[in-house]
Amino acid sequence: MPITWSCVARNDIILAEAGSDDGKGSVTRTAKKITSMTPTCGWEMTRSLQNAPYRGIKFHLHETECDNDKMIVWSFCCVYNSKRISQECAKAYLSKLVFITEALRCLPSFREGPPLSAQRSFAPILLQQMEDAERIYKLSSLNQRVDETRAIMQRNIETVLEKGEKIENLEKEAEELNHMSKVFKKKSRQWKRYQMLQNAKYGFVMGTAITAGVTILAIPLVV
Repeated sequence: MPITWSCVARNDIILAEAGSDDGKGSVTRTAKKITSMTPTCGWEMTRSLQNAPYRGIKFHLHETECDNDKMIVWSFCCVYNSKRISQECAKAYLSKLVFITEALRCLPSFREGPPLSAQRSFAPILLQQMEDAERIYKLSSLNQRVDETRAIMQRNIETVLEKGEKIENLEKEAEELNHMSKVFKKKSRQWKRYQMLQNAKYGFVMGTAITAGVTILAIPLVV
């Protein structure tokens, strides 16, 4: 097959994979390299290893959970033989995986499952799509594929920016609360200082009055 390995992952967790190595470890090394690359809002690609035609390519879909505002990054990866198919064909294959998994990404096995939690159910689908990659590419429209992936990339950018703005707002609120707390502590300390000073003055006055009274009472006794 021109596409020798493929997987679907949630964040850094591979949920399902399919494919085989070339017997020299080239496919496996390329797969490890592409899956370890930092996610962006679009495509990541690897170059061919020395004396090997295999290249890795990856596409991401960024989502935010409604209940806890947590970011989920879905990854769609594959390793392909660059001597047998073009990069555009590999992109078309991954673009189709994005739409095939649209309903599946709501399932617990995809959304919350451990590594390879969707292996039994989705690996056969991956394998079938890998076998049909060339035919799918020939039947699909290049303009349509570009528009679809561009729309996803734009949504990814908006999601990441929105998440960043929320984090900035939270940091700003935290700074404001911290400032308010400092002001409150300062005013509280000033008030306590004032009370202590007043108490000290009151004690001084009372002490003086009592002393004077005792003196006044004591004087006649002396006289």
